[in-house]
Amino acid sequence: MKTVETVESLFGPLSAAIQGRLCTDAVSTSLVSTDGSIYRIPPKAVCYPKTAADVIETVRFCNRHGLSIHPRGSGSGLCGGCLGPGMVVDFTRFMNRLIRIDVEEGWFECEPGYRMGELEEALRGSGLFFPPDPSSGEFATFGGMFSTNASGSHSVKYGNVADYVLDADIVMSNGDVVTLSDLAKSPVETLPKPFRELADLYHKHRDIIESDYPAIACNTAGYNLRGLVRDGRLDVRKLFSGAEGTLGIVTRLRFRLIERPGHDALVIAFFRHRADAAAVVPALLSLEPSGIEMMDRSLLSLARDISPVMRAEIPPDVDAVLMVEFDGRDAAGCSEMANRAHRLLQELPCPVESFTALTREQQNRFWAVRKAAVPLLYKLPGQRKILALIEDAAVPTDRIGSYLERLERILEGLGVPFVLYGHIAKGLIHTRPLLDLKRPEDRGLLQPLVDAVCDLVLELGGTVSGEHGDGRIRSACLSRQYPRLYPLFERVKAILDPERVFNPEIVTSCDPDRISSDLRVDAAPPKVRHTVLHWSGGIMQALEACHGCSKCTTATSATRMCPIYKFTREPEASPKAKANVLREMAARGFPDAETQLAVRRVIERCIGCGSCRMECPSGVDIPKLALEARQWKKRSFSEAIRDRALSGLETAAAVSRRTGGTLERLADMPFMRRIAYNGIGIAGWRKPIRFHHPSLVERLGSMQTEGSPRVLYFPGCFANHVRPSIGAATVRVLTAMGFAVTISEPFCCGLPMVAHGRARDAREWVEAHVASWGELDRIDWIVVSCSSCGLSLMEHWSDISQDGRVVAIAGRVLHVSDLVERYKDRLPALRPLPEKRFGYHMPCHLRVQPHADAGIRMLRRISGVELVTPVTHCCGMGGTWGYETSHADLSRTIGADLITRLGAVDAAVTDCPTCMLQIEDLSELSVFHPIEILGGVV
Repeated sequence: MKTVETVESLFGPLSAAIQGRLCTDAVSTSLVSTDGSIYRIPPKAVCYPKTAADVIETVRFCNRHGLSIHPRGSGSGLCGGCLGPGMVVDFTRFMNRLIRIDVEEGWFECEPGYRMGELEEALRGSGLFFPPDPSSGEFATFGGMFSTNASGSHSVKYGNVADYVLDADIVMSNGDVVTLSDLAKSPVETLPKPFRELADLYHKHRDIIESDYPAIACNTAGYNLRGLVRDGRLDVRKLFSGAEGTLGIVTRLRFRLIERPGHDALVIAFFRHRADAAAVVPALLSLEPSGIEMMDRSLLSLARDISPVMRAEIPPDVDAVLMVEFDGRDAAGCSEMANRAHRLLQELPCPVESFTALTREQQNRFWAVRKAAVPLLYKLPGQRKILALIEDAAVPTDRIGSYLERLERILEGLGVPFVLYGHIAKGLIHTRPLLDLKRPEDRGLLQPLVDAVCDLVLELGGTVSGEHGDGRIRSACLSRQYPRLYPLFERVKAILDPERVFNPEIVTSCDPDRISSDLRVDAAPPKVRHTVLHWSGGIMQALEACHGCSKCTTATSATRMCPIYKFTREPEASPKAKANVLREMAARGFPDAETQLAVRRVIERCIGCGSCRMECPSGVDIPKLALEARQWKKRSFSEAIRDRALSGLETAAAVSRRTGGTLERLADMPFMRRIAYNGIGIAGWRKPIRFHHPSLVERLGSMQTEGSPRVLYFPGCFANHVRPSIGAATVRVLTAMGFAVTISEPFCCGLPMVAHGRARDAREWVEAHVASWGELDRIDWIVVSCSSCGLSLMEHWSDISQDGRVVAIAGRVLHVSDLVERYKDRLPALRPLPEKRFGYHMPCHLRVQPHADAGIRMLRRISGVELVTPVTHCCGMGGTWGYETSHADLSRTIGADLITRLGAVDAAVTDCPTCMLQIEDLSELSVFHPIEILGGVV
């Protein structure tokens, strides 16, 4: 209790003084204790400011109380630059707005939490673009990109973020705000004292400053002091851009935009040896490409393994590939440069296979592999995983060959496997060693590896940090890279941040031990609580697979995940936050009072759609982890009643049948419905579910048709009790196609039970009913019409039960549309429909299953059907999630957006029962299952 009182007394005044949100509980601070690096540092507090005034107040507060400040963007950084023990200031929750775009003048202004992917959507059709393109660009924030001076694949032509900064507002360590353009317009002698001192520093050491940086195309190591004073004016834009939040906090940014090149050409060149690929780079650079990327054998092998198309395009015995891109305003010019590159490559003494990727699809395939390098590599089997440690070293391009040869000797000498890829056009090779940080031997390699690569890079005239920043990994190397400049960096820090408030452990810190301290992976195996679901590698392996890349915080339609995060921007809603909380809870535990808070936060903010699992670079199964957490939740009496009600559709249908529809008649009375819904926590505006009598099984259950293959139809609750027309259409179509159809006895697939913390009940339920199916050898396929039932039978049944019969079922389950498409030649002639425009919604639970587009292909066989397919969207229902009072409003907001995207259609089509209910609740549209439409024309 004493600790709680101390925290409240310390941070209470700040919480009351700001409009934003201040959190000090262990659950909230765990969310920002990691980033994309190998480190974990829980802060004392995290602030989500709403305004620049909030930032000022926070900075002054931290200065008074001796707390360090750690600005944070999307948390995708690879070197721990946004982590620290004091106050994390996270801009993604509230200060994430685009302030203005001026297309005529070619600039935009934004808050630091605004993401690059959002800008690309806003610029669509304008002919303008923002050239720096880090691989994390879709979800990277402009505050983070500014702080690290980010770049990407095309920076050899277009430069870094610092080259596009027009203006910024910076909060200094005393709470004063400086506008960089105002500093640049004012004579030096009129500036505030710290900036006059900065100008004096430059004048006194100008020769060192202009001569001691390495002569290479990319370098973000240390502070950039070059050109600090020009024509009697102080220009600090390039000093603050790349300072990693160590000199001040940015609250407003203005960047210039340029005209987008309209055409490009991509040359693909395969080499038998990496050294040959490195040797040709200087010659290719003479052609002024927009970028040259390299991938090594390991990455190419993975690409061949996952894609039959790439298997045909990538020779099996190559050691490296170069992707040489040319862009410009006319296609002929790009093609000519590509031809010149081909001629140059063919004149080499080494064997080279090269071609120009002619189609956009072919170009995208190769770029997709390059951009997915890290996601692909994180899926390498084994306990050793790729680490961001020496991945940012860069050398002059004419020394790349020597660097690669000697680097390979270093790594092999230490017994460390590795992977190479990167921006070879600017001498930057992302080298990823594979280490297991749970092993003391591998942890002991961190410092020697960094030291050895640092020595090599400096000997070759390169830099330890090419584009990712120094962070906690490389700051200790700066005094070696800059023996004469480093004292000037320390002086700059002392001038602009005399109390060392901002990220004190970054840039001007020489502690080499920091590299191997505060690692996120514990050397000792954690004590993990008993799990209810089955985890083949253990739950900690699943939790530790999240490497913190932040792709799941994408706010645009580039990904379907995560609907809850996209619509709320709540930090705890992102999939990575859920992984963080559960990992912390499983490995270390929270104080007792916060344990259930942790569980609830994970549960309440996971809709269970599965999109994150599908799109996560590491394939982390957050929905399954959330289902596990639901089994840990302690429930009040009212919550237990609600969970029983929402997971007991079979029971409700039985009551309705026995009472002759009295249940529905009561539900039609608003007063009675309100009392019942409020009593069990269901949103009052939801339309009541109506049960159909007789049910599908009561009508057709005894029917068995002759034919082959033999099909067992599992209708699930909805097609049996609520909408038997789906089941009847399924039977009609499959019978017409010559299948032998048997309808399973009615029982729930169990997913609602698991989702409401009743996995043990579901296990008993499923095992008992599967036993009634008899020998599975007599069944060729188990067919479902409900996408959630399909997912449950394919995956969740073997999660809750290891009974041999239950596990064996997964490989026999097919969605009815998939079965129809597999045997499409058996379809009888289909009657045409009157012209009708259908809006098709692909359910989230279908999307994660094989052949998810089978229903679309099936419907397009029907004459008269015009299908409108929204590209990416969740309906917001999430099974029974959207029925609960605490979720219903958010569910309605997400669903309303889907309705808008469906546009002007005659009817909606979807394979999911609860998606149907959501669309019916939120619109006047009629909603059909695809098999109902097909059944009507057979």
